[in-house]
Amino acid sequence: MKTSGIEISNRMAPGHLRLLLIFFGVALLARGGVLFRGFAIDDYLYGQGFTEGEFGGFLTQGRFLLAVIDRVIDSLGVNINDIYVSLGFSALLLQAGLVLSILRFVGVADKPGAAIAGSLMVAHPYFAEILTFRMVLPGYCVGTLLAIITLESAARAGEQKIRNLLISLAATIGMLFVYQGFLNYFAVGLIFCFLFGEISGNVPGVNASGANSRIGSDHRRRILNLLLVCIVSALVFLVALSVFKRLGVIEITSRAKFIELKELPERISQIFDLMATVYWRGEPLGAHWLKVLLAAMLTVAGVAVCIEVFRSARANGQWLRKLTVLPVALLLVPATVGVILPFKDWWPMPRVLSQAGLIIGLFFLLAYPILRRMFSRVPAGAFALLPVMLITLFVFKNNQVFADQQRLNSWEKMKINRIVARLEQMSDFSKVEYIFLSKGEGTYPAKLSTVHGDMNVSALTPDYSRVPLLIEASGYMFKPAKGTQIAVSEDYCKTAPAWPSERSVSIVGNLAIVCLESSS
Repeated sequence: MKTSGIEISNRMAPGHLRLLLIFFGVALLARGGVLFRGFAIDDYLYGQGFTEGEFGGFLTQGRFLLAVIDRVIDSLGVNINDIYVSLGFSALLLQAGLVLSILRFVGVADKPGAAIAGSLMVAHPYFAEILTFRMVLPGYCVGTLLAIITLESAARAGEQKIRNLLISLAATIGMLFVYQGFLNYFAVGLIFCFLFGEISGNVPGVNASGANSRIGSDHRRRILNLLLVCIVSALVFLVALSVFKRLGVIEITSRAKFIELKELPERISQIFDLMATVYWRGEPLGAHWLKVLLAAMLTVAGVAVCIEVFRSARANGQWLRKLTVLPVALLLVPATVGVILPFKDWWPMPRVLSQAGLIIGLFFLLAYPILRRMFSRVPAGAFALLPVMLITLFVFKNNQVFADQQRLNSWEKMKINRIVARLEQMSDFSKVEYIFLSKGEGTYPAKLSTVHGDMNVSALTPDYSRVPLLIEASGYMFKPAKGTQIAVSEDYCKTAPAWPSERSVSIVGNLAIVCLESSS
């Protein structure tokens, strides 16, 4: 359907294929490091296969389909960590496709500036963290594909409505049983679909009230379709969790438990702090001066949109309708936080905040035609300077994330092999079947700039990744200490000096003890 210069297309146009290639190129430049071998802390846990423990862990998080996917891959004799080339390439292509689908759902894939806006979205470094976990790639690819199907089907629900709505619903339910974070992208798409629908009449070349009405109507239809799909699928997901819990099949983790009323003041404070971090404060994935550039772009865009809304309301006499744009825009605050907002576990890591990149790109695209009309004498290229600079800086930071992972993996393996070499020199080494490694400090004198939460942190810090790291680095198939062995080891490390002291390593019977950090 084409309406006075704005094409709200349901089918892939040649221009959309060009956008997909651009976005994929940006994703490859930014996160091509996913095509090389790398380990995050969870990856070490899966290094020897997909066990019942990992399967049960996915079930407690409601990731039933993800558990099945990984179980099937494991049954083929394939380790989910080791298919990073094929699935890494697929993940980058699907990330590009997801951004294009969001632009298509909102109805702005054909607008001037769409290539820049989409590149901002694709290049944002928050998209990088999840790909540092190679074990998520199978589920991430399936989840992203299902999210794309949801958006495309919801947008097409005007034609063969029931069929497309059912496809969208089935895809969303499947997606929720893989990774619930994709709902964040839908929330952003819904908000901007409304904003663009209300402000689309201000785009140069679209002035006819009839055209504006048809555009607004199409956007509202898309919003209602996707909103209905999200509500129904969320109810199905929650009911399924409740049923499985009552049957004793799973035990729900705190990630799936809602906060209590008394916790609301603290959560509000956390939200304000998070907004400052995402859009202003310096952090491992964005220096403060970069955030200043970002804030400047968003401020200019916000002012331009507000001016246009008030101008349009005054000119058309539609004050009530036009001013609804402002409170809807405020929903971008909870949309930035995403699905973690109402739950007990407050873990705002980049991988659950990647919708911030979508907000930044779409907000730029919302303001772009308004600014060009306000400053018609300024060359069009001038409006792209700041976003292109941000895209470049985002790409560089993505590169750093994967470079730091490679560097950390190298440090970890060399340290483990120095420990193993020390053990090999002991006379009772041939008796060793079990090993205890005390908690490491998780830092190295040479610092990494992208350590954040559980991204690029030492595998010697969590209990579950220390022995798997040793197995991966050395090839020895030692078993982790258990029961009284742990008590004996902890007692020893209370008085022993930390590694690399000579007494930091000991062998007691068939148990090797390594004191990475002194407990005394």
